[in-house]
Amino acid sequence: MKKKGAAVIIVLLLLWIVLAAQINNEFMLPLPFDVFKQMLVQLTSQVFYQAIVMSLYRSLSGLAIAYGCALLLGLLCGYYRWLAELFAPIYLILKSIPNISYILIALIWTNNETAVRLICFMILFPMIYANVLSGIKSIDQDLLDVARVYPESMPNILFRVYLPLILPYLKAALSTGAGLAFKVGVMAEIIGSVSPGIGRQLQICRINMDMSGLFAWTLWIILLLAFTEFISKKIMKYLEKREI
Repeated sequence: MKKKGAAVIIVLLLLWIVLAAQINNEFMLPLPFDVFKQMLVQLTSQVFYQAIVMSLYRSLSGLAIAYGCALLLGLLCGYYRWLAELFAPIYLILKSIPNISYILIALIWTNNETAVRLICFMILFPMIYANVLSGIKSIDQDLLDVARVYPESMPNILFRVYLPLILPYLKAALSTGAGLAFKVGVMAEIIGSVSPGIGRQLQICRINMDMSGLFAWTLWIILLLAFTEFISKKIMKYLEKREI
């Protein structure tokens, strides 16, 4: 599988080289060599590391808050049917609002730093909440009825019965949410001119018409997305071994 993935990357690089040579316009499509050279130059800049750390911090902190709130509310709504029915209209509204509306509203309501976290929260919360509820609905109802018969407190039932059974759904939510949080966070940084951050660096490249810089930062984003997905998988494997 890894060999096939490497082969695909090589083919894409070759296509990139051929297409760039055909266009023969560095502003429209720079050569891969120029982009890789720019990436190496960025590695020597303090601004590069500061931008990455701040973007990851804003995005992942927003993800953590959204994940924690959605997990807790999802478990409670799965346990109390009346609470799920009560929250259903709110959930419908939250998931129906376009992402760009969240971004613009948050930027107006709050300062730019807070806005990125708020935007990540508002966009990720409905998705994670839906995953938690889907996981609970997939549990055999007879098993839940048996769990309710025993004299266990509600928190014990939620965290010792519900949580282990919906772990695959939580894993999927974390894997998807980590990548989405980062992309949404960078988008919010661009629109809000949040500095320091990757979004700000992309905006500077656009203003300076630095196409090699834009491509370089885009490749860094792809690598960081792969990194966040790798970390999220490691976290879920750790939780599975611990048998939450």
